[in-house]
Amino acid sequence: MSRPHAHARADLDDALPLLRRWLLGALFLGAVAMLSLPAARSLASPVGAMPLWLIGMPLASLAALALRARLRAPPRMTAPSVPSIRRRAATAPARGAVRPRRRALPRAA
Repeated sequence: MSRPHAHARADLDDALPLLRRWLLGALFLGAVAMLSLPAARSLASPVGAMPLWLIGMPLASLAALALRARLRAPPRMTAPSVPSIRRRAATAPARGAVRPRRRALPRAA
């Protein structure tokens, strides 16, 4: 028996790169329209209705696609966390080892 949801998910995964390209194109065209057409910019406030639809919505959709891809990605394989062993320099004495005392130099007058 075939599972219809598995085929739908595979079709959706195949369509995501195309959707991402369309959204990037819409974002680019919205930015060009905002920069070249004064009527596309809202003079009352920097975030008006036109900038929201031309730039904000494609950008929010791209962010949602990126979040979806990040959440559905398989977890990265990492090495098991093992406490790191710090090595000492060859010249440093180990703890508990007795260091020879330095002779005190005579004080200058």
